Amino acid sequence: MIGASLTLIEVFGIKIRVNISWAFIAILLAWGLAEGYFPTIHEQLPQATYWWMSIVAVLGLFLSILLHELAHSLVARAYGMEITGITLWLLGGIAELKGEPPSPKVELLMAIAGPAMSICLGTFFWLSAGALEAFVSVATVLSYLGMLNLILAAFNMVPAFPLDGGRVARAIIWMRTGDYLQATRTAARMGALFGLGLIIVGVLGLLTGAGLASLWWVVLGMFVRFAADSSKLQAETKNVLAGKPVAEFMTPNPITVPSETLVTDLIENWIYHYDFEFFPVVEEKCVVGSVNLRDVRSISLDQHQAIRVKDIMQPITSDAVASPRDLAASVLTRMQESGKSLLMVMEGVNLVGVIAMKDLFRVVAIRSSLEQTE
Repeated sequence: MIGASLTLIEVFGIKIRVNISWAFIAILLAWGLAEGYFPTIHEQLPQATYWWMSIVAVLGLFLSILLHELAHSLVARAYGMEITGITLWLLGGIAELKGEPPSPKVELLMAIAGPAMSICLGTFFWLSAGALEAFVSVATVLSYLGMLNLILAAFNMVPAFPLDGGRVARAIIWMRTGDYLQATRTAARMGALFGLGLIIVGVLGLLTGAGLASLWWVVLGMFVRFAADSSKLQAETKNVLAGKPVAEFMTPNPITVPSETLVTDLIENWIYHYDFEFFPVVEEKCVVGSVNLRDVRSISLDQHQAIRVKDIMQPITSDAVASPRDLAASVLTRMQESGKSLLMVMEGVNLVGVIAMKDLFRVVAIRSSLEQTE
């Protein structure tokens, strides 16, 4: 996701965040509505009126997307899933769920909740616009929001993962086959093809002079393809690592470096010699921390012969360590959340190995590839 996010409020215990990219699209949309769309719908209104109509419309869109994502989130919570928050960003909203749905029924109900909310909102806005048609500016904004919500519902129901329609497709395939992984692969393939179609439409639009609006379809298509591939990888990772301990994937007996080693010696005799980026640090045979390339780069070249490894190492902490009996899937999640790509594997006070995120993904890619050729 682009840039930082600001937490606005908390609704039903769910944190609502707005990414900085949403501010960009909100300003752009308000400008387009005030200077283009609303003046063509109703001419001769004061310019200030077009602007307040645009601001209200953008706020209405914000609320609509929020309620759409809240519908997903509340259904998920009702079935025991953990919701960490909802973030509005450049391409809409994301309900941040921990884990995957426990059954195809939950997946189906979660998926249809969002579009159902959008249809309800669209209908409400349309009916309200009709009831308030005497108030031209108000009715116009309500009519616009009604149209937007119905378009949002229709687009989201396209059977292309990770759109809601793609999740519905996955749930149905999952119900029929009982195979979550195969259902995800099929839905992700549909999503990747749909994303490619959006990119082609956008490129053709740019080539034929349809304007920069065509670029939006390219960006959206790239996002859909990326999200589909990410969901496929997540499902394959869950399948490969399910129930398996860290010991099965770790690199045993890692190379260590004494804490008194000069940084210049660390570079020449460890990093260059072994071609590793990470080393556990030991002091009197006890592990006291770790050192990596980032730590080395944190000091200037002229200090390499004066500073020792113990001065730049990261001290050992609980989040830098895993047990060989820990489940690999849980450890991978912990690494992704903490931003640590390597962990030391400890049996009590003894170092027995290291585990790297890239090695886990490499194993997942190899085994998933072999499974698909069987």
